[in-house]
Amino acid sequence: MALSPAFVPARGAVAGAGVAPGAQVSAPKALKAAPDGSRPSLLSFQRVALGSALLAGIRGIRGIRRSARAAKVRRCAEGSRASTAVKLRDPEDPVALEKEAAKLRSEVADLEAQQEEARRKERQALFRVLDSNSDGELDARELQKGVKQVMGADVDDETAERLVKALDVNGDGKIQPEELDFNTVQRLLQEFRREMQSKEEAERTAAYANKEKDMLRAEWDQFLANRPARNDDTGLLTRLGAFAAYLLPLTDALRFGMFLFAAFPAIQPLLNLLVVPVLLINALPFGLGYLALFFGMQTLAANRELPALLRYNLRQAITLDVVLVFMGLVGGVFQAIAGLAGSPIPLEISGGLSTAIYLLVSACCVYSMVASLSGNYPKGLGPLSEIAEFQIFDTAPTDGEEDTLKFFKFFDERNEK
Repeated sequence: MALSPAFVPARGAVAGAGVAPGAQVSAPKALKAAPDGSRPSLLSFQRVALGSALLAGIRGIRGIRRSARAAKVRRCAEGSRASTAVKLRDPEDPVALEKEAAKLRSEVADLEAQQEEARRKERQALFRVLDSNSDGELDARELQKGVKQVMGADVDDETAERLVKALDVNGDGKIQPEELDFNTVQRLLQEFRREMQSKEEAERTAAYANKEKDMLRAEWDQFLANRPARNDDTGLLTRLGAFAAYLLPLTDALRFGMFLFAAFPAIQPLLNLLVVPVLLINALPFGLGYLALFFGMQTLAANRELPALLRYNLRQAITLDVVLVFMGLVGGVFQAIAGLAGSPIPLEISGGLSTAIYLLVSACCVYSMVASLSGNYPKGLGPLSEIAEFQIFDTAPTDGEEDTLKFFKFFDERNEK
C-alpha cells in the first residue's frame, strides 16, 4: 500500500541529512523484524520515518546556519582590515601618517646602522689582514700591498704615498682603521689615472710641438745656408733703375691729384714733368701699358741675380701701387653706394680725400727716389718696407748683417698654413 504524501520525507531533508537523493535508506533497528518473526505495524513505520526525516532536516538547518555565521565573520574581518588600511591612507589623519613615517624612518635608520656596522667590521677584519706588523696602522708600503691584494691593481711608490696623504684624516702620516675605505681608494686611483693620462697627453703634445719646431728650424737653417750670395751692387745704373721704379705709383696717383692741380694752377709745371712717362705707359690702349709695366716689374723683382737695391725698390714700388689701386676701388664703391642711396658724396669731401691720398703717395715716392739715388735702402715706409725687405731675403748678404729672426715668423706661418 502506498504511503501518504504527508508521511514521505522531503528530498531536501534527506539531502540535508547527508543522504544522496535516490539512495537506499536502511530502516532503523526499531523497524526490523521481531525475534518471533512478526512485522511492526504500518503506523509505527510511518512514525519512525517521520522522526528520522525531521531529525535530518534539523541537522541540515544547523549546518546552514553555521556556514552563514562563518561567512559573516569573514566578511567582518575583511571589512575591519580594509577600514584600517583606509584609515592609514586617509590624508585627513596626519597623526597616523606621522606615526607610520616615523616607523619607516626608524626602520631605515636601523638598517643603515646595521649596514654601517657590517662595513666597519669588514674594514677592521681587512685592516688586520693588511697590517703586517700589527701596529694598528698602515704605512704606504702596507697600503700598496693591500691595494694589490684587494683590488688587483699595481701602484708605484709615489701613488701609494699620494693615497696615504689623501686618506690620512688626522695628518699623522699613517692610516687608521676608520680611515681605510677602498671605495675612496678606487675613486682616488681613477683620479690619479686621469691626471696621469692628461699629463702624458700634454707631454706628448709638447714633445710633438718641439719636434715640429726643431724640424722647422732645421728647414729654416737649411734655407738660409742654401741661399745664393746677394748682389750688392749700388752703381749708377742700379740707382737709376731703383729711382725709375717709383714712376709707376707716381703716375698712377695723378688721378687723385686733379682736384689739387685745379685748385692751384701754379703747380701745373709739376704735372708737365710726368707727361712723358704717362704717354709712354699709355702707348698701349685699354690700360695694357700699366699691366705690362706691373708684371714686368714683378718679374725683375723676383730675379735673384739682379742687384738687391733694384729688387728692393721694385718690390716696394709695386706694393705702393697695389695699395693705391685698393684705395681707388674703395673710393669707387663708396661713391656708387652713395649714388644709389640718392645722396652723393659732396665734392669737398671726395676732393679732400683724393688730394690727401695723392700727397701721401707722392711723399712716399719722393722719399724712396731720393734714398735710391743716394744708394741707400728706403726702409722708412713701415709694412711696405718689410715686404720689400722680405723680397730680397732669398739671397744672403755679403756682410752677413741681417735679422733672420724677424722673418722666421713669416716662414713659420707659411708652413702652418
